Amino acid sequence: MEFSYLNDKDLLYFSKHILLPTIGIEGQQKLNTSEVSIFGLGGLGNLLSTYIASSGIKKINIIDFDKVEETNLQRQINFSNSDIGIFKVDAIENFLNNKFTSLQIKKYNKKIETKNDVMSIVSNSDIVLDGTDNFQVRKIINKACVEKNKKLIIGAVEGYTGQLMTMVSSESPCYECIYEDLIDSNSCSDNGVLAPLVGMISSMMALECINMLTGNNSSFDKKLLVVNGLNFAVDSINTKQNKSCKICNN
Repeated sequence: MEFSYLNDKDLLYFSKHILLPTIGIEGQQKLNTSEVSIFGLGGLGNLLSTYIASSGIKKINIIDFDKVEETNLQRQINFSNSDIGIFKVDAIENFLNNKFTSLQIKKYNKKIETKNDVMSIVSNSDIVLDGTDNFQVRKIINKACVEKNKKLIIGAVEGYTGQLMTMVSSESPCYECIYEDLIDSNSCSDNGVLAPLVGMISSMMALECINMLTGNNSSFDKKLLVVNGLNFAVDSINTKQNKSCKICNN
């Protein structure tokens, strides 16, 4: 296999990745040629976008319709006071382009309302990352990824609790399997969010994405990870497909 596009600068920049036996040059090549989509640029997507770009993933789709508010700054640490009032996709695009080179960022300043909104964005994505903050939107993204057969990593934080799950294949339980008939259009942030826990879950989402893209196994396929930020309790709950699921077993 030819690695000519990993020039001397790339080899130096990604040297700590390349030294890892589970990544190496071939794994770094896979990262550099992958495409991911990040839905939601709030607490999770904010930091997640940085780790995705710093890993070497060049093609990044970012999706959010919100503007930066002062209350975001406490947990969405890539934003600054000068970003208040501008769209989050614009602020993150500027932040990433100033920090990393050779990125191909596509930004979508839109509210996700139908599965077609998602399908038009993720058609070429290797992995979809869901950092949105309400059940309704997560279910729309989940449905689109099931129909498009896209790998999906879902993170969520509310209060002191963080959650993480991954849908790898048609044999994986989907989000609807786990949260059947659960509907809540409110934002998670309406109920409070422990800021460092947002960083923890977003970092774990990035790790899961990097591991999967470099050919390593998913850590959260057929599992629901639940982290309690108040007492550091971590539960890994085995999950399975709901045979009556209206999304993945329809």
